[in-house]
Amino acid sequence: MSAPVTAGTAASPPNPPPPHTLNVAAERARTPGSFTGHHFNSAGAALLANGTVEAVIDHLRAESLSGGYEAAKHAAPALEAVYARTAELLGARLEEVALVESATAGWQRAVSALRLRPGDRVLAARSSYVSSALHLLSVERDHGVLVELLPNGPDGSVDLEALEAALRAGPAALVTAAHVPTSSGLVEPVAAIGVLAGGHGVPFLLDATQSLGQLPVDMGAIGCDLLIGTGRKFLRGPRGTGLLAVRRPLLDRLAPEAPDVRGARWTAERSWELVPDAKRFELWEAAHALRLGLGAALADLSGLGIDTVARHLATLAASLRERLSALPGVHVTDPPAAGGAIVTFVVDGMDASDVQRQLAYRRVHLIAVPAGHGRWDMDHRGLTKVVRASVHVYNDEDDLDALVEAVREIVCLDGRGTGSRTGRSDTRAEAGAGVEPAEPAPALSAHPNTTGPEPDGSQELPPGTGRTAPAQSPSAALIAPTAEDRRPAPAPHTPRSTPRRHDAIVVGLGVHGSATLRHLAARGLDVLGLEQFALGHDLGSSHGETRMIRRAYPHPDWDALVDTAYQAWTELEGASKAQLLDITGGLYAAPNDRPDPLRGPGCRQVDAEEAARIFPGLRLPAGFTAVHDPRAGIIDAQETLRAQLTLAERSGAHIEDHSPVLGWEPDGDDVVVRTAEGVLRTRRLVLCTGPWTAAQVPSLAPHLTVTRIVNAYFAADPAGPLGPSGLGSFSVDLPQGLLYGFPATDGRGLKAGLDSGPAWDPRAPRPHATDDELALLAEAVAQVLPGAGPVTESLTCLYTMTADRRFLVGEVPGVPQVLVVSACSGHGFKFGPAIGEALADLVCGIARPDLDFLSPARLFPGGTP
Repeated sequence: MSAPVTAGTAASPPNPPPPHTLNVAAERARTPGSFTGHHFNSAGAALLANGTVEAVIDHLRAESLSGGYEAAKHAAPALEAVYARTAELLGARLEEVALVESATAGWQRAVSALRLRPGDRVLAARSSYVSSALHLLSVERDHGVLVELLPNGPDGSVDLEALEAALRAGPAALVTAAHVPTSSGLVEPVAAIGVLAGGHGVPFLLDATQSLGQLPVDMGAIGCDLLIGTGRKFLRGPRGTGLLAVRRPLLDRLAPEAPDVRGARWTAERSWELVPDAKRFELWEAAHALRLGLGAALADLSGLGIDTVARHLATLAASLRERLSALPGVHVTDPPAAGGAIVTFVVDGMDASDVQRQLAYRRVHLIAVPAGHGRWDMDHRGLTKVVRASVHVYNDEDDLDALVEAVREIVCLDGRGTGSRTGRSDTRAEAGAGVEPAEPAPALSAHPNTTGPEPDGSQELPPGTGRTAPAQSPSAALIAPTAEDRRPAPAPHTPRSTPRRHDAIVVGLGVHGSATLRHLAARGLDVLGLEQFALGHDLGSSHGETRMIRRAYPHPDWDALVDTAYQAWTELEGASKAQLLDITGGLYAAPNDRPDPLRGPGCRQVDAEEAARIFPGLRLPAGFTAVHDPRAGIIDAQETLRAQLTLAERSGAHIEDHSPVLGWEPDGDDVVVRTAEGVLRTRRLVLCTGPWTAAQVPSLAPHLTVTRIVNAYFAADPAGPLGPSGLGSFSVDLPQGLLYGFPATDGRGLKAGLDSGPAWDPRAPRPHATDDELALLAEAVAQVLPGAGPVTESLTCLYTMTADRRFLVGEVPGVPQVLVVSACSGHGFKFGPAIGEALADLVCGIARPDLDFLSPARLFPGGTP
C-alpha cells in the first residue's frame, strides 16, 4: 500500500475579478466551426478557436523551415508558458504539472507509479471513465488489487457516508472519481471527497477530463493529490494533448514505471536519477505544435475567466434540460446532482445513435454514449445508450432552439410525439419487460426540405427546387444544354414555404461558384447554390472544353496564389478521382521591349531559337522572346465543373438551376435574397455572377467592362507539330492582340483565341463570330503557327475586366455579409478551386490576407461607395 499523503498548500487565487457577461458573438467570430452547424459536442472535442489553430500551424511551419529541434529551441519560452498556464488553471505549483498525450496516458502513468500491490484497496466512484475502469480491472486481475465500487446516494453522486465507512473499514491505497462523467451531467462532490480521503491519508486521484474548462478546478481547494485531464474537450485545445498534475509531497515518492530521457538522467552504466518535478512522467518525443495550441487555448480561457465561462455554460445547460424535459417522448437522464455543461437524454422507442444521425442531418451535432463507455454508471441506472449534448462559449439560445426543435421534429416524424409522457425508451434496459423493440426510424434525407419519391415515381430534383423530375446528377445536367435550357426564365415551381435561414447562398455556378459551393458544403454548412440558367450553360465565362494553367505572371503578387492553385487542383483531382490537368509545358512570347515581361517560379526566358526547339509547331516573329513554364498545362474545363458540382451535392449542398436572383439586401446580420420563387434568408451571400456582377452589385459597375471574345478551332494533325508532340499551351503578344491557344489533342484541331473584343451587354443576344473576327484570328494564327489549316468551328464567351486586370475577391464594400468574386479578366479559371476554398474561409470568418491584393476595396480608395 502506498504511503499516506497530506494535502498540499496551493490555494485559489485571491480576489477573483467581478463577474461579467460572456460575449458569445465574439467567441463565435473567432470560432469558424460555429458557422458550420449547431455544435453540442464539447464533451467529446470542442471547436477550436482561430488562435489555437494558428499556433499549431505556425509551429509546424517553423519546423518545416528550420527543423524540429531548431523550432523547439526557438519556441522554448512559449512551451514553458504552457506549464505556467496549466499550473494557474489547476491551482498547482509549476513543478507539479506535466504535459502528456492524453488523459488516459496521464492516468496510466500515475496509477502505475503508485505501485499497487496485492490486497491494496482502490475505492472507485461509479462515475469513472471506461479507460480508467479497464486499467483498474486489469490491475485487479493481474496483481490482486481490490477494486471497490462506491455506491451512489439519492442524488446520483458518490454516497459520502459510504465512502467514509469504506475508509474506516481499513487501509486504502487510492480513492478515485471523475469530477464529471462521460455519461451524464453529474457533478461529483469532489471537495467533500477530498476532505474524507485527506483525513485518512489516502491519495485522491481526480479525473477532471470533463470538468476542466467548464468548471473551476483548484487542486488545493478540492484536496486532490493527482489530477488528469485532456486538452480537446472543454479546454478547446487540439486532440493529442493532456495533462497530469501530482502535488507534493506525493510527487517526491512516485516514480514512473518506465523512465524516459525526458524525465530521468542516466548517470552511470546501471544507475539513473529522476528529474525533481512532474516532468518525470513525460516523454521526450512530444508534439510541440499541439502543446503550443493547448497553450493558446489556456490563454483564451484565462482571458475569459473560468467563473464567467462556468456561469454561461450552466445557464445554457439548465435551460436545455428544462426544454427537453417538456418534449413528449423525451426523457432527460441526468441525475439530480447534475450541473455544468452536459445534458443527456433518450427518446422513446429510438436508439440514441439513430437520434444522433437524424440530428446530424439537421446540422445539429452531438454524440451518442453507449454503456460500454461508463458501465459502472449506466448499467446501474438501467441505460444502454444516451444522447449527450454539451454546450460551450460559442453556443447561444439560437443553438438551443435548433436542437430542441430538431428533437421535436424527430419525435413527431417517428410517431412518438403523442404517446404517454412517462413512456420508456428502448435504450433503457428493462429486465423482463417483454416489450418488442420498436421498428427503427426510417433514415431521413440529408436535405431537410426533400420529401422523397412522389406517388408517380418521379423524384424531387435537385433538392429544394420544388419541382419533380427523373433523378439526375449534376454531371448529367452539364451535358449539352439545349436552347430551351438556356432561357433565364424559371420553369413553374411550387411556391416555397417560409424558408429557414441558410448559412450561405452561392449565386452563379460557374467554376468559382461551384468550387465555393463544394467547399462550403464539405464544411457542413447549410448552403444553397442558385444558377439562373441550366447547369453548364454556354452564356458566361466557364463553358468550353479547355482552359490554361500557368505559373508565369508579370508580378510576384500572384506567385503565392498560383502555388495555392496548383495544390488545389491536386486536391480536386484526388477528391473527384478524375484527371483534370494535362501538364504540357507552356511558352509565352512577347516583343523584347515589353514593359511588364512574364516571370514566375520555375520559369525561364528563352530566345526564338530555343523556343522552336521546345515547341517545334510555334514560330516566333523577329524581336520576340518567350518565357518557358514547364509546369504549364491544360485544364479540362467541363469535367472540372461536373466534378465540383458532384462533390458539392455529395456533401449536402442544395442546387437550383433556372433560378435567377432578382435582388438582395442586407437585413441586420443576414441577407435577404429575392428570386422568382420567393424570398430566401442567409447568413452570407456569395456572388459568383461573372458578366452579370454589375447588375447584382451596381456600385461595381463603373469599374467593370464585359467584352465578347472569339475562339476558334483550326484544322491540324494531332500527330504533327501542332499536336502534343510539338506544341503545348502558348500565348504570343501580337499586333492583332494577345493570341493564346492549345495543341490539337481532342480531334477538333488547334484551339486559339484573341484576348480582346468589343464591349458587350451580357443581357443582349450573343451572335456567332463574324467573318471579320475569324479572319483577324486566322491572320494571327498564320503568323506564328504556319502549319494550321482553316477554321473548322468557333465559339464565343464573355470576359469581365477590371482596369488593372486583377480579380475582385472579398467583401462587397460596405456590406460585409456579402462576398463577391468576379472580373477574372480572362485568366481566372485556373484559380477556381483555390478561390472557392478561400471564399469558404471568408464565409467562416477565417481571414485571407493573401487575397488582399484582389480586394474590391481597392477600387474605392476614399472608402465605401
